[in-house]
Amino acid sequence: MADDPQVARLERRLQRERAARKSAERIAEEQTLQLYETNRALQQQGGYLRAVLDNMADGLIVVDLDGAVTLVNRTLLRAYGLAQDKVVGSSYRDVLHRELVAAISQRDKLRADGEPLEIEIALPGDRVGLVTLGAITSDSIAGEPPPVLGHLVIVRDVTTAKEIDRMKTDFISNVSHELRTPLTSILGFTKIIKRTLDKKLFPLISESADPKTKKAVGRVEGNLDIIISEGDRLTTLINEVLDVAKMEAGSVNWNMSELSVAEIVERVAASTTSLFEGRPLELRCDVEAELPAIEGDRDRLIQVLINLVSNAAKFTDQGEVVCSARREGEEIVVSVRDTGAGIAQDELHQVFEKFKQVGDTLTDKPKGTGLGLPISKQIVQHHGGRIWVESELGVGSTFIFTLPVMAQPELEQAEGDRRHGRESPDVVHLMQRLGGQSADDELLDEGRRKTVLVVDDEANIREYLKQELESGGYAVSEARDGLEAIALAKALKPDLVILDVMMPKMNGFDAAAVLKNDPQTSRIPIMIHSIVEDRERGFRLGIDRYLTKPTETATLLSEVATLTVHSDSGKTILVVAEGESVTPELRRTLERAGEHVIETCSGEQCFERARALRPDIIIIDASVVGQHAIVKKLRAAKEMEDVSLFLLAEENGAGDERDAR
Repeated sequence: MADDPQVARLERRLQRERAARKSAERIAEEQTLQLYETNRALQQQGGYLRAVLDNMADGLIVVDLDGAVTLVNRTLLRAYGLAQDKVVGSSYRDVLHRELVAAISQRDKLRADGEPLEIEIALPGDRVGLVTLGAITSDSIAGEPPPVLGHLVIVRDVTTAKEIDRMKTDFISNVSHELRTPLTSILGFTKIIKRTLDKKLFPLISESADPKTKKAVGRVEGNLDIIISEGDRLTTLINEVLDVAKMEAGSVNWNMSELSVAEIVERVAASTTSLFEGRPLELRCDVEAELPAIEGDRDRLIQVLINLVSNAAKFTDQGEVVCSARREGEEIVVSVRDTGAGIAQDELHQVFEKFKQVGDTLTDKPKGTGLGLPISKQIVQHHGGRIWVESELGVGSTFIFTLPVMAQPELEQAEGDRRHGRESPDVVHLMQRLGGQSADDELLDEGRRKTVLVVDDEANIREYLKQELESGGYAVSEARDGLEAIALAKALKPDLVILDVMMPKMNGFDAAAVLKNDPQTSRIPIMIHSIVEDRERGFRLGIDRYLTKPTETATLLSEVATLTVHSDSGKTILVVAEGESVTPELRRTLERAGEHVIETCSGEQCFERARALRPDIIIIDASVVGQHAIVKKLRAAKEMEDVSLFLLAEENGAGDERDAR
């Protein structure tokens, strides 16, 4: 019995251990069950998320920092005909479609602010895709950029959206074009009526005339001014809507060339002078000397700057508008600063949005369409630049845009010569020879009226042009379509042909092609005057001017005068050169002198092009291999016996430029 207390203690201990074990087992069972439930929930959640990803309408890819694909959804695999086990774990460069690889390779261009990139690519089956490329980041320490874990790629099929957008653009273009034709007639005839009344009727009404008559005359004059002003405003609106539609569709024809920013600023200042006349507002230009050249579309950049200056004048009652240009690194920075009311900080972000107007549009009537700045933004971005605004209420606003400097160090000296009015010695010598040769050819019949052939299927447009041209001293003939134009051009040999594009039987482009390729009519200048804007196609065909309806009367008559003068005195010239050589400089110089450079070609093409074009003069540059052999071949051809040949010597022998008759 002595052991009973010890046995009792052992039994109690065993009971406690059994109870603890049972409790542990119960907890283990509960935790196992909980783990099982959690695991099952995670599997369900993972399956759900996977199903969501696989059923997305868009394709999805995730790549890590090394470029390995870590996730891809079924939509993308199906679109490209890929297998998941071949893609996941592999480098995207090795397994994905070429265009998709090129898009993902731009991940290094992602901005630090996390803004995703959007890149348009071609999808299989002649479809169009939009790739959205963004960084995958985690939480960051305050003040430090978030660490990048990889990149997310979304591929969306936008074929249908692009087609709808194209249809919208076509609709806008068609409606706008259809509006332009009657608008041309309305504005044209209204200006003719006003000019006629100003010259012939209003002067007859003396100061002592009946007050009611004078009042009625004043109202008529004022009403005509309103019609013209509102017509011009409608023209601007139509042009801006067309610009937006074309830029969204990517169908803008960009005429890129080497440009001077100083010249652009000068032209804009001249064009906007009327906005500052009679107002306590001054326009100042501050352009840094010797700015380098840029590459751009002259008309489009002028459009941007005119819009900025016009806006500044519109929203500034007094003070000044300053247009500046300076170089900063490899960019030209152009700014327009005003002393107007300024823009609130919370509205700055929307000034470049379409149809947006800052301020209270109920109390302050919008002064424009809300399209000028969005158009300007797209133009600047196309040129590789940036545009933004800085403003302070009560102080004023500054709109700033940048343009990249043109990289062509090898042409800096030549450009410097052109800026200072200097031509290279061989070109100067050549122009002297050409000038002497053509002196006798420029004895014109002063009594003869210049003849202009107007070609348009709209009778109202023909009548408007006829009245304007006849008032300018021209004889006018008319044709209703391209076929009539060709027949009349051959019969009449007019000094100028003005062609519409959209006409029955034969359109203007086809008619221009026929006229420029027929020896009987190839030297007649052609001006396109149309609602269709396809300058590139027109100039490829060899037309001399391209005006878009409606056109200012002064502009029309100025261009007609220029072309009809050149039609009498200008010679047709074929320039033969290898590569760029002196061709751009020579072409500019010849055209400034009124000569007509019909084509430039290489030495190999020279003989065939000369036989086809029958130029008055052929200029062969020193860069052409076998100059003398070419001259010999040309001289041996009977049809070339009246053609003047000039050889341009090397620069160090400019005085050796020779007439190779």
